[in-house]
Amino acid sequence: MEHLNFRDLGGIKTTCGKTVRSKRLLRAALPAGLRDDELAVLLAHNLKYIVDLRTLHEVTSEPADSIDGVAYKHIDIMGDNIAQAASAAYWMKVFHEKPESTEEEFRQTYREFATSAHSTAGYASLLKLAVESDDGAILFHCTAGKDRTGFAAAIILKILGVSDEDIFADYLRTAEYQKHIAQKYIERAKNAGFSDAQISAMEDIFGVKLSYLTTAFDALEKTHGSFENYAAIGLGVTEEIVAELKRKFLE
Repeated sequence: MEHLNFRDLGGIKTTCGKTVRSKRLLRAALPAGLRDDELAVLLAHNLKYIVDLRTLHEVTSEPADSIDGVAYKHIDIMGDNIAQAASAAYWMKVFHEKPESTEEEFRQTYREFATSAHSTAGYASLLKLAVESDDGAILFHCTAGKDRTGFAAAIILKILGVSDEDIFADYLRTAEYQKHIAQKYIERAKNAGFSDAQISAMEDIFGVKLSYLTTAFDALEKTHGSFENYAAIGLGVTEEIVAELKRKFLE
């Protein structure tokens, strides 16, 4: 399952001594073309919902697998304003033309996750589904399961009371699973005659860097004053919703 960048957020501790329940919150890359053994792992996690955070174009081009007994919901996090950031072809062009600017462009994508009205509404919809869901696991994913999905996991864990240190540790675990994806594009770039600087930029983008996630947190704090205000005003998370999320997903 490593190539799916899959993990159960269960077992992560909160600052108040509770633990995220296992088999309730799952994150992954696109669950398409699943082998029988991979499907068995998901079903063993009591999977009930798949939430697809990709753009409509991505969903149409490569749908997630349909799984009997599992509900599917599409929530487009990016929208038209930053949809190009979901395209590997776009980034290949950026790497080729201006490799020195790729990291800052990627940081801007994360700022959009945290501050754009469209992205904020999308993450609010994900939290609403989590609150309203029956017992069973929710798997949320994008394409690589690292950026849109990574920020989703971060805000959910922070609302549940997980420390920034442990949130960052979960985010960075993607680096263990993404090496094969980065290598694929690096080999393609080498064959196309990309320079060392261009390839270095690719390695930064196709993996994860803590500075990307902290850029998003800095942006939401600058916009709203604090994470708590972002959750309350931006995401519409009331004290009652926080209590319900903790009841459902902590033990």
